[in-house]
Amino acid sequence: MGRVTAFQIAGLEMVFQSSDHAPPHFHVRKGLSWEIRVFIDTSTKESGLDYTYKFPKLMPRKFRGLSVSEESMLLEQVLLHKEQLLTEWQAKVCIKENI
Repeated sequence: MGRVTAFQIAGLEMVFQSSDHAPPHFHVRKGLSWEIRVFIDTSTKESGLDYTYKFPKLMPRKFRGLSVSEESMLLEQVLLHKEQLLTEWQAKVCIKENI
């Protein structure tokens, strides 16, 4: 597992999981509350942040997930650092391909 170094957002942990699957994405965690996968290539200004919840799998009735401000900050940073994120994906996830 490698931390995302392209950018940081206070209160969120962002990592690439080694030997993960395509398409290029990284994981964002907020403590033990939730975890999402953020898809790098398909997150765009036009369509917004492309993400799915990894945890919790079943949403409790009063679940408070990714806030509008967190989503906005993540999208802004993904758009600003897309090339660097894809480079990190190659280096930290596609390790077997790089050997």
